[in-house]
Amino acid sequence: MRRVFAWSLKPLLTALAIVATVALAQQQGGGFLSNFTGEIAVVDSSEMRSSRIRFEAGARTNWHVHSEPQLLLIEEGRGRWQEQGGPVLVLEAGDPVLTRANMVHWHGADPAQAAVQFSVYAGSLEWQEPVSDEEYLGR
Repeated sequence: MRRVFAWSLKPLLTALAIVATVALAQQQGGGFLSNFTGEIAVVDSSEMRSSRIRFEAGARTNWHVHSEPQLLLIEEGRGRWQEQGGPVLVLEAGDPVLTRANMVHWHGADPAQAAVQFSVYAGSLEWQEPVSDEEYLGR
């Protein structure tokens, strides 16, 4: 059930660095720009949302869909994630997931271990029905 990520971590880490940079720029104002060489622009991030959620063992979201991609990073513990119609993937601390826009999915903790998940997304979020125990267990 463990997924080996075929794609590079570089795009995810770059995106997370951009989010952190924009947040820092907004906190520090114009002085921040003096730390760059060349022409740059801080892009509006007012529509970006982030959250850190601790899922206790067995806890999970309902099925849901984001209108824009979602970056999900397992910070601690062991999590689970599934796109509708695909296999349930086990995620270890440090594992990133990029959920494509408009892809119905769910995520949460492993049945035996809690997980802290960091999420960044923009656009809208539409909640759907609960994930059944059978779906959660990958049956």
